[in-house]
Amino acid sequence: MSLNVESKFIHLNTHSTIKVEGDDRVQFLQGQLTQDMNLITLDHALFSGFCNPKGRVLAFMLCYMDQASIHIQIDSSVEESFLKRLKMYVLRSKVSMSLLGDQFTCIGFMGYKALLDQGIRPPKSYLDIVRSHDVMIMRVGKNTERFQLMGEASKVKSFMQLNLPEYTSMSIESWNNLNILDGIPDIYPSTQEAFIPQSLNMDLIDGVNFKKGCYTGQEIVARTHYLGKVKRRMYRGFIESQDVLTPGDQILNEKKEIIGQLVRSAVENNSKTNMLIELRVDQAHEALYIKNYLIEINPEERKIFD
Repeated sequence: MSLNVESKFIHLNTHSTIKVEGDDRVQFLQGQLTQDMNLITLDHALFSGFCNPKGRVLAFMLCYMDQASIHIQIDSSVEESFLKRLKMYVLRSKVSMSLLGDQFTCIGFMGYKALLDQGIRPPKSYLDIVRSHDVMIMRVGKNTERFQLMGEASKVKSFMQLNLPEYTSMSIESWNNLNILDGIPDIYPSTQEAFIPQSLNMDLIDGVNFKKGCYTGQEIVARTHYLGKVKRRMYRGFIESQDVLTPGDQILNEKKEIIGQLVRSAVENNSKTNMLIELRVDQAHEALYIKNYLIEINPEERKIFD
């Protein structure tokens, strides 16, 4: 994958941010999410998941702190179902949840030279956060200079005008391609309850903490981790087509057996679509198809979970 996106930005309006506040916010989320919420600090974010009692993922998210609250960044398509399900567990906990909406903005951007020119040092490590001009800057690229800018809409707008005036817009497809390159999954309505965290490789991106206490679905997730080999994993591949794909589309082998499904995809150019697919590990070396298109996977990628 080769994407020239230096000095580009995008409004991440396909994401929603949920604010969780109250004296019991950490304790409450600790009992619901796959992540150890005590490890999230003002300077570092972590991925997490929200599962049903059977350990199936209902939502994938990025969690970070903002003063006296925890922010949960989630795909907008599942925000409503996530909030509704999460609120079922509040009971007597001193916690409240609200969708921040238009008053809070997330901007993705590539390249940081303009920041250095303004005396702003961006975070060096993955998912680290720095604060400047009343906004947060998070590094979201594993091996690229990719960042996310978060804060009140008016302050983010002022920051962009002052510090990144020459940045030009990029497409959501380009941004999603970079997430695919980094192996970051996501959950959509069509794939809710389709995967356990390990089959999305969430354990490999620190999205699951196996040392924390109980949370919804923890028994199944922990049992898979401690008692058996994970039989399904996520792989990165592509097809030579820009045909429309939908999360949950079936992955077939030569015998037309269903061996997996599409996690997410993004068109790179007029003839190529990159994707993350979940499939049986024992089928990783076989010919794989989606909608009759041959899925190309790097030979080294196929060996990862042998």
